Amino acid sequence: MFFRRQSHDGSQWVAMIQDGSTVYATQVAYTAEGRPCVQWVWRAQAEGVAAGLRALQAAKKLKGCSLIGVLNRLHYRMLATDTPDVPRQDWRDAMRWHLKEQVDFPVDDAVLDVLEVPQSTLRSNSAVMTFLVPRADYTEVELAADDLGLGWTALDVPEIALRNLSALSETDDKAHALMVFGEDHGMLVITCKGELLMARHIEVTLSAVTGDEEVRGAALSRAALEILRTVDTFERMHSQVNLSGLTVALPPGCGPEALEMLSELIYVPLQPLDLSAWFDLDKLTEQGVDMSQGVTFSELCLLGALLRAHPNFAERVQLQLLDPNSVLGQSPPWGAVLGVRVGGGVLAVATAAGLGLQAVAGAYNMQAKQTEQEINTLRIAAAANPPSPTVKELESLRQKEAQQRQVQDALQGSMAWASQGYSDYLMALGRQTYAGVWLTGLSVRGDGRDIVLTGRTNNVSALPNYLQKLAQEERFKGRRFAQMEMVSVESSDDASSNDIVQFTLKGLRHDVGDTTTREAALRAVGKLPDNKEAQKK
Repeated sequence: MFFRRQSHDGSQWVAMIQDGSTVYATQVAYTAEGRPCVQWVWRAQAEGVAAGLRALQAAKKLKGCSLIGVLNRLHYRMLATDTPDVPRQDWRDAMRWHLKEQVDFPVDDAVLDVLEVPQSTLRSNSAVMTFLVPRADYTEVELAADDLGLGWTALDVPEIALRNLSALSETDDKAHALMVFGEDHGMLVITCKGELLMARHIEVTLSAVTGDEEVRGAALSRAALEILRTVDTFERMHSQVNLSGLTVALPPGCGPEALEMLSELIYVPLQPLDLSAWFDLDKLTEQGVDMSQGVTFSELCLLGALLRAHPNFAERVQLQLLDPNSVLGQSPPWGAVLGVRVGGGVLAVATAAGLGLQAVAGAYNMQAKQTEQEINTLRIAAAANPPSPTVKELESLRQKEAQQRQVQDALQGSMAWASQGYSDYLMALGRQTYAGVWLTGLSVRGDGRDIVLTGRTNNVSALPNYLQKLAQEERFKGRRFAQMEMVSVESSDDASSNDIVQFTLKGLRHDVGDTTTREAALRAVGKLPDNKEAQKK
């Protein structure tokens, strides 16, 4: 995908720095022996980091490279303070609170990193160096890479980049210094055992150092004075270590006479920087020869930043200056800005498709309304025209046919009953006898649904159980008696007929009554008079 972030394998490293309106970049590859080989050095005019990175991407394909950004001093702050009295993992939070009043931008959302000054070299309390990047500057650098689908491996600063270069000239356990002249300022760093002890900006411009003899002499004298002051401060603060010497990186256009003039003003041993001793410049051909004679401040910062991948620097603490909660710190596989743009494009296409579907739906709705109007017109026309005699005659014939079918079904039921007779009923009644209940009559008419069963009992509470038992027979299964009548039997001998009840069960209802045989029997028992006197009343 075109907005997918490029991954890197760690063998190719590219560093970039914006210095005014000029963008510098260089690529270094590490061989099996670990010696950095400079592949190319590039520069171009561009306003801003985003424009410079776009120009670099167009000129040098950055696919598969680890990308390091070196910040200009306008985009970060460096402050040296005492070590906070908290655990190491809480230093960043402690420094945010401590430095609130010392910078002119919000510290709470700034990107911050802390480096410790080796305590073994200090005369007094331990110290730390804190580097802060304002959120606005960080976001600008972050989006510049993200907009191209790239990701920063780290963001560095000139002090740490030059520290890496100065460490190459260290001998034994002694400290060493490196002086570099830039376009609008110079920088002096002092290191020991690969760690940064001091860093100082010296306000001497490159045009003054490379000017005529009088201007150059004044500029170098001012630079020498600042160097001596810094060395004096270093010797007081770091009395436990000695300064072995000072390496001077002469800029292009500045001859060896500048080094001779500085040697007369500074008592510390001086030596010129020899890049070819530490870097393989063969691929640069003539450009490599020029860099051996004079190298710019920005080019040295790039080479120093790329030394973080040097095998000898593996255990050395390097700055990252990446926000772990942002796109840069997490290094997701997709560019956020390009992802948003593609998402916006998809949303635009979806919106256009939705509008198109809405238009089609409107057309279908209009067509449906027209069809409905036509149907209503046809209905009105049909209602206005009376049906023809043929239609009326056809409807009458259909009704007669339905009546004939009903008669035919009734006749077929009667024929089925006639073929069966009373035998099944009598056999079923004979099998289901019940103590205290005896039958006196059976009448079956029609198709068998009009059945009348009469009998007597001397225990009216046994009648529901008898009917439930009778329902188990195949002939009576599912049959429901719709009407029940119960009367007490009157006799001249009251003693003999006092508890005799005559009952009549009818299959067809001739009045309003229950349709459940057992419930009808129970209610009939409940309504039965207790004795003959109640019946007479």
